Amino acid sequence: MIAAVNGRYPDAVGVDVIREHSLALVDVAGRAALDTPVPTCPGWSIADLVWHLTEVQLFWAHVIGRRPAGPDSYEAPPRPDDTVVVAGLDRATTCLVDRLTDLDPDEPAWSWADDHTVGFTLRRQSHEAVVHHVDGCLAAGAPIPTISPRLAADGIDEMIGVMLSGVPEWASFERRTGVIELRTHDTDDSWTLAFGRMIGTAPESGTVHDLDALDPVDEPADTVVEGSALDLHLWLCGRGDIARLEVSGDPIRAGQLRSIAASL
Repeated sequence: MIAAVNGRYPDAVGVDVIREHSLALVDVAGRAALDTPVPTCPGWSIADLVWHLTEVQLFWAHVIGRRPAGPDSYEAPPRPDDTVVVAGLDRATTCLVDRLTDLDPDEPAWSWADDHTVGFTLRRQSHEAVVHHVDGCLAAGAPIPTISPRLAADGIDEMIGVMLSGVPEWASFERRTGVIELRTHDTDDSWTLAFGRMIGTAPESGTVHDLDALDPVDEPADTVVEGSALDLHLWLCGRGDIARLEVSGDPIRAGQLRSIAASL
């Protein structure tokens, strides 16, 4: 029996999601002018977007192919000419999917996060493909793809649990005022976060950090942002409009949360 991917909705992510949304981006890019700007990725064209996802997928295909070893031996490929960049994403997706197919998500594999399993890559690359497919659609003026509420809710959960909250061992979290809750109407999920600062000195670089940070809490919130899982996920990722959500309490807190997410 194949083990489950970690996450709020483990059955919502996986190789089928990676394949579907990556190849859908291939299709969108193949129909658009490659120099079209991507509004959700300032400074990028569609060709840049396609190459970015290609690089990411080749990197993780290398990691999974060498599991549980890390990526120390990885050599980043040179960027090809834009005339073949879209076909390159098609090949990279096939390579990544082939290496992930039929693997036990619990099998050890390197990652930059605390989760050192194949499941981390399955989940992370599912959401990577989804978000960049949305980027491509927004750039090309194509309809936003159909994304299930459970997949969108898991994207919120990953963003909060992996990207937005927690501090490294060498840093501390110093609480500040403000607690915000995110709620989804269609999946009945919620996440509550306290605002604060991450303060500490990185041991390897000696860099002193004093940054906005968030910490999950179980207490009443003074600001609540709610809507469908998809609208909430797209807003948190900078791909959607807060006008599609309901905000109660202090709207400045919602903007603060979005600013923290945008700084990643």
